[in-house]
Amino acid sequence: MITVSQVSKRYHDRSVLSEINLTLPSAATHVFLGSSGCGKTTLLRIIAGTLAADCGTVMVDGIRVVVADPCPLATRLGYMTQEGGLFPHLTAEQNVTLVANVRGIPASERKQRLDELSTLVGLDQGLLSRYPMQLSGGQRQRVALIRALFQKPQFLLLDEPMGALDPIMRRDVQAMLKQVFAQLRCTVILVTHDIGEAAYFGDTITLLHDGMVLQHGSFSDLVHRPLHPHVTAFLQAQRPVPQLGELGP
Repeated sequence: MITVSQVSKRYHDRSVLSEINLTLPSAATHVFLGSSGCGKTTLLRIIAGTLAADCGTVMVDGIRVVVADPCPLATRLGYMTQEGGLFPHLTAEQNVTLVANVRGIPASERKQRLDELSTLVGLDQGLLSRYPMQLSGGQRQRVALIRALFQKPQFLLLDEPMGALDPIMRRDVQAMLKQVFAQLRCTVILVTHDIGEAAYFGDTITLLHDGMVLQHGSFSDLVHRPLHPHVTAFLQAQRPVPQLGELGP
């Protein structure tokens, strides 16, 4: 379980997060939803231990998250940044196994884990010898996901993992992630600004606005029991897809 208590963060004179309180149960997928600049990524980074809050605490299974090197929760948290964050000078395999190599995990165990995860995320192992620039966007996201999962984390944190993908590739990666989440049953926090994506993945959805939690609950709660006018405004803001007959020849 992840517990966020009275977490606030300011950048210079601007409040980014204001007294955030959340409880995120284990073995579920939690979505942080909201417009750009609302504080989603900042909150995710604080939970991941890569950014310190100005005040408040985050607890992961009773362990307080702190910014430290090495991170006390490093083996329990898998973190995937926007764009995947792959090192361009390393091959896909070198990116994935970098931390395992540093920790002295035997080559046979690394190979077995790489085989398992390549199959799980649907990545052709022949692509592992390529550099990130030689891979498609969807392939890079699969490599980044393998890296986040390599240490068998109990908690998986994903920051806009499909934000840079075209619609067809985005749909493919969404389906892959849904299957991965179902198989692993780890606790997932996924950041997105896409309403459809939030509804597709989220057991719970946290809608943030101006650094505050406007509502936390199921997608049905947001649609049918909004707690703030901005909840409804945000859900209605995304332009609907026209019927195919309306598109013309």
